[in-house]
Amino acid sequence: MATYVFMNLAAYGHITPTLPIVQKLTDRGESVIYYLPENFRATVEAVGAEFRALPREAALNITGASTDNLSADERITLLPFAMARQSMQIVPQLVDSIKTVKPDCLVYNSLHIWARLLKGILGVRAVGLRSYHAPREHQSVATAKLADVAAAADRELARLAEAFGQTPLTLSALTGGVEELTVVFMPREFQYEGDAFDQRFLFVGPSLRASGPEQGLLPERSVDSQMRIYVSLGTLRNNQPEFYRMCLHAFDSREWQVVMSVGDKIDIGALGPLPENFVVMRNAPQLELLPNVDAFVSHGGLNSTMESLYFGVPLVVVPSIKEQRLTARRVQGMGLGLVLEHGQLTPETLREAVRTVACDREIRRRVKSMQKLVRSAGGSGRATEAIINFVNAQ
Repeated sequence: MATYVFMNLAAYGHITPTLPIVQKLTDRGESVIYYLPENFRATVEAVGAEFRALPREAALNITGASTDNLSADERITLLPFAMARQSMQIVPQLVDSIKTVKPDCLVYNSLHIWARLLKGILGVRAVGLRSYHAPREHQSVATAKLADVAAAADRELARLAEAFGQTPLTLSALTGGVEELTVVFMPREFQYEGDAFDQRFLFVGPSLRASGPEQGLLPERSVDSQMRIYVSLGTLRNNQPEFYRMCLHAFDSREWQVVMSVGDKIDIGALGPLPENFVVMRNAPQLELLPNVDAFVSHGGLNSTMESLYFGVPLVVVPSIKEQRLTARRVQGMGLGLVLEHGQLTPETLREAVRTVACDREIRRRVKSMQKLVRSAGGSGRATEAIINFVNAQ
C-alpha cells in the first residue's frame, strides 16, 4: 500500500476533479492524506481520505495591503507571489507534518507553490495536476508592474532555501518545472496547441463522480418544442443578481423549462417574482441535470464545460475572468456553442444565443463528436491507473 499526499488550491473548481481519483485510490486500499483549509474537511473525508488542515496562517495575503481594488484576474495573477512570500511561515510546518507520514508520492495542483517547495525539501516523487488551460512552457508573469512583488517573493524563497540547505530558486524558475507525469483534466483535442504537449502530459478529460439522471426537477415537456435550459455561474463568482434577473426575463415563457443555480450569496427573494417555468436553487445537482437539458448557460469554468460536453450539451458561455475566456473562445472556435461577454448581454441576445445552440444542427453535430472524444479520454480511472503505475515504477 502506498501513501499519497494531495495538495490543492482552496477552490472547488480545482478540488472537484481530484475527488474521484482520491475515491478510487482509497477504494483500492491506498492511503491518501489531503491538505486543505478546514472548510473542506467533510468534502475530503467523504471520499475516504484523511483530512489535514493547513496552518491557520495559510489564509493568503496577496500584497500585504488591502486587495479590495484588485480585479479577479489580478488576484489570480498575484497568487503565486503571495504563496512564495508566505513560504517561510507555512512550508516548515507542512514539512514537519508530512514527514510523519513518509509519502510515496505528492500529488499537487501545478499552481501550488508550497507543494513545489515541499517536493524539493522532502525529496519525494510528485505528480502534477492541471484543471486549467496552460501553456506548454512556463511564461513569467514578473512584469515591470510586479517587479517589487516578485523581488519580495524571491527573497522569501531564498530564506527558505537557506533554512533547509537547498539551492535557492526564483519564483519564475520554481513555477517553470513540469513533472514526469502531469494529469490534465481535458482531452488533448480541447487544449490549445494540444499536439505540442509531450509525453509528460496525460490528457484524461473530465474526472467525474458517479451520477444518475435527475428526474424530479424538470417536469415532462408540455410540448415537443419546449426547450430545457440549465443556468449556473459556478461556485466562486456567482453573486450576480442582475444576471439572474435577466435570465428570468429572457426565459419567462412556457417555451422554456429552466433550472437556475444561484449559489449561497444571493437573496433569492430579492430577484423578484419567479416565473412558473423556473426552478431556482442555491446549488443544483449539475451532473444529474445535464443529461436532461438542451443547453447550458455557463460561466465557462473548465469543469462545467467538460461536464457539459461529456453529456453532449451545447453551451452559451458568459465568462468573467481570463481563464474562462480561454475556455469560452475554445468552445466557440470549435463550434461547440456561443460566447456572450457581460457587456453584450440583454434578454434578447441571451435568449437568441440559447435558441441557436439548442437548435443548430451543426453545433449539435460537433458537440456529439466532442462528446466521443471527452468520454474516450479515460477520466478518473485512467488518471488513477497512471498515478499508481508511476509510483510502482520507482
